[in-house]
Amino acid sequence: MNVQSDDSLNTTNQAAESSDGAQHAAADDLETLRSELAEIEQKADEYLRLAQRTQADFINYRRRVEEERAQQARDAALGLLQRLFPILDDFERALANASPADRESSWGQGIQLVERNLRGLLAAEGVERIEANGADFDPRLHEALGSAPSSDVPEGHVLNVVRQGYRRGERVLRPAQVIIAKRPEG
Repeated sequence: MNVQSDDSLNTTNQAAESSDGAQHAAADDLETLRSELAEIEQKADEYLRLAQRTQADFINYRRRVEEERAQQARDAALGLLQRLFPILDDFERALANASPADRESSWGQGIQLVERNLRGLLAAEGVERIEANGADFDPRLHEALGSAPSSDVPEGHVLNVVRQGYRRGERVLRPAQVIIAKRPEG
């Protein structure tokens, strides 16, 4: 009985050792799997952050491109408006030098109509004249071409407007060219 009991004990011990070995192997495998899982989760988080950053960069890029296109459209519109100013100047000079009879003729009426339409177009685009006659000289709004003595207009104020200026909101599209009053000599 003793031999059988020793064999039983050996078998039991071997089974226990085998079970302990299997448990250690399973624990090692579990630890390896956990570390691999943590590494995979870390990479997944990194890829997610990278994807989110890329998406944000793309959204910012698209917004920047849209802003640039809008600015280019505004600049193109302003360029066209600025090219209309000399044409309007020519119409104003023509009307200023026309006789009353010329103004009443069908030709004169047509010139006045075109001039009004040009003004209407500028007004529709938010362009307005810079009021300069008698105003205090402002280098942001006026371009001084010279000065002349005047007893009627205070010194440093606009005496005459040589060429009209225009602005759109706060942006000056073309400064008014002016003659500034100075104190009369004597």
